[in-house]
Amino acid sequence: MTATQAPPAAPAPEATATPRTTAPATGLAGILGSADHKVIGRLYLGAAIAFGAGTAVTGLLGGLQRVDSSILDGDVAPQVLTFHVTSAVLLAVAPALLGLAMVLVPLQVGARAIAFPRAAAASFWGYLVGAGLTVAAYAINGGPGGGRSDAVDLWTAAWALVTVSLLLGAVCVATTALAVRTRGLGLDRAPMFTWSMLCSSVVWLLTLPVLVAVLIVMFIDHRFAEILFEPGPVATFARVSWVGQQPQVYVFAVPVLGIALDAVATATGARMANRAAARVAIGAFAVLGVGCFALTAISPEAADQPVTKGMALLAPLPVLAVLGVAATALRAGRPKPTSGLVGGVVALLVLLLATLVGAATAFEGALELAGTQWGTAQSQLTLVAVVIAGVAGLYHWSTKVFGRVASEGAGRTAPLVLALGAVVLAVPQCISALAGDAEEKVAGIEGLNVVALVGAVIVVLGGLLALSGLVGRRPADVPADPWGGQTLEWATASPPPFGNFDAEVPEVTSAEPLLAAPADDEEASV
Repeated sequence: MTATQAPPAAPAPEATATPRTTAPATGLAGILGSADHKVIGRLYLGAAIAFGAGTAVTGLLGGLQRVDSSILDGDVAPQVLTFHVTSAVLLAVAPALLGLAMVLVPLQVGARAIAFPRAAAASFWGYLVGAGLTVAAYAINGGPGGGRSDAVDLWTAAWALVTVSLLLGAVCVATTALAVRTRGLGLDRAPMFTWSMLCSSVVWLLTLPVLVAVLIVMFIDHRFAEILFEPGPVATFARVSWVGQQPQVYVFAVPVLGIALDAVATATGARMANRAAARVAIGAFAVLGVGCFALTAISPEAADQPVTKGMALLAPLPVLAVLGVAATALRAGRPKPTSGLVGGVVALLVLLLATLVGAATAFEGALELAGTQWGTAQSQLTLVAVVIAGVAGLYHWSTKVFGRVASEGAGRTAPLVLALGAVVLAVPQCISALAGDAEEKVAGIEGLNVVALVGAVIVVLGGLLALSGLVGRRPADVPADPWGGQTLEWATASPPPFGNFDAEVPEVTSAEPLLAAPADDEEASV
């Protein structure tokens, strides 16, 4: 009996294709259990926008309180103020930037996924739980000025959880930029937004652990002894408010420079000159935002140190350098007035104004600015600049983030409205700090407080306008590259598939891999 054997089967066509990653779960389970960086980034953005709306409401209430001191109860007013000041940074601005980075940085560096995807997911859920506990602590009379001891402890622990979670997310973003880049994409060729988020994340990792340490010591001291720190709401708030003040607040504005430069490069459709100078300027601005040494509540002499005054004076220079690079690119190319371009340039101008206001604090002794509304105006200008840049980024990359093309009309108008509101909000505060008497320097001149409140309302309206242009039904056919982009995120579908790229990313040989190769080098890889 002869044994026969079937001939070997021919290899399936898929055997030579790029391996596919198992598709993720869909629906609520897919969201709650996802480690896809795009899903996590969208969750961060949604939560940050929600908490940002809450901080905007408390800001308006604080403005009303300055106009009419009977609006809020005497015990409620300090709570509203502290929630607005602290939450604007760590519950809204920082997580929004982190969410945008989690969506875009892996795409920009040609990675299939973010580094440490489960850690990225854990960072979001830790942030969300911590933010929720923060709100709960305020609701039961906690916070820095709270009258209930256990609620103050809850606020301290929740704030530490939020900070640690943001640091974990920063580790994921920085590691992706450093170690998960595709072939040929050195840091000198990385997109400007990726570079700015790398610089920002590194400084977060150097400075925000100081906040965690302060919160831990505050928790132990408040719960058991109250012998290490001066008790009381004013002293407690001062020990954490440095995160939203100069120079530390600049750390959260570093991505403004990267978003603006990427939008400018895309709008011009040409290679950007002076890229090295732009990278140095972004890195320098990040270094000038190191503010963990300037804890005046613990070391009052820090405000008078030469390094503190020197950093304040130098801060406008990197912003001016980036504006110069952007202006050179705009003159050399034929820019299209996209929403990303308009928002990016407006954000740079508002940030420049913020740094100029901050530079004046180097002379706060002569100008008598210490403890006045001048510092508040500087922080608000910086944060609104970040919001404008965030709007520019969301509109510029809307097809990648949301899977739809956002309304260009709203995208061009909202940054202008936000900038107008920022100026109307900040200028009266600066005038009060310069021209008011001792009480008015802190509380504001009565008539100017009304003008500042109008500015705050304009900022809120600008934010609502920006959100209105982002909502809508996702169309069936979304262009992969509506702007003629230059970098790798535009080389994949919109919205990007699970795994980001359907095929292997070719080796990168320039900082603008999607620009047409020269005629004599058509065979070169991107």
